[in-house]
Amino acid sequence: MHDHTGDFGRATDGVNTPETQIADNDYAVGLLIDRVAHSRFAKDTLIFVIEDDAQDGPDHVDAHRSVAFVAGPYVKHGAVISERYTTVNVLKTMEVLLGLKPLNFHDANAKAMANIFDLAQAGWTYQARVPDMLRSTSLPLPPQKGASVVKPRHDADYWAAKTSSFDFSAEDRLNTVAYNRLLWAGINGDAPYPETRDGRNRRNR
Repeated sequence: MHDHTGDFGRATDGVNTPETQIADNDYAVGLLIDRVAHSRFAKDTLIFVIEDDAQDGPDHVDAHRSVAFVAGPYVKHGAVISERYTTVNVLKTMEVLLGLKPLNFHDANAKAMANIFDLAQAGWTYQARVPDMLRSTSLPLPPQKGASVVKPRHDADYWAAKTSSFDFSAEDRLNTVAYNRLLWAGINGDAPYPETRDGRNRRNR
């Protein structure tokens, strides 16, 4: 999966821009959930998806803020839970569900994410959908009636040139501040880079 993006000059199948690589990663996760949802394991499998590098790329609230997705039986359908949780809360939830003892003081004192569940939602399903951005690649994607093609703002040559000085040989070997700024400019154009966080609640926007 292309969860960190990069290596644009050598990427295959046209998955060679930040937008297509993120779309590829999202679709891969969707296919995994789709496969489980239509298997004999669907009735007793929960899937937790969290970000591994939430400290990079701050938004308007905090540099550590991220998203988590949960799919499976007894999970509230289409719900957005805005309560503050951490990775330790995710771990605690897994421990409670599996009947495991805490690993240490931190998860022993964390609370499980009980409000993401609904005991009336035993049944569930999921159908992976190809992101329109992936239709611009040469990946062998399933046909979809009425599907549109969304092209990246810039091509692979642009991104390869802009990132020629970056080390993509392994994760976290590049200057993340410079890379964040480059990504912003390449995707958002002349929109001003967010320099400060105002902490405003934008939940209803």
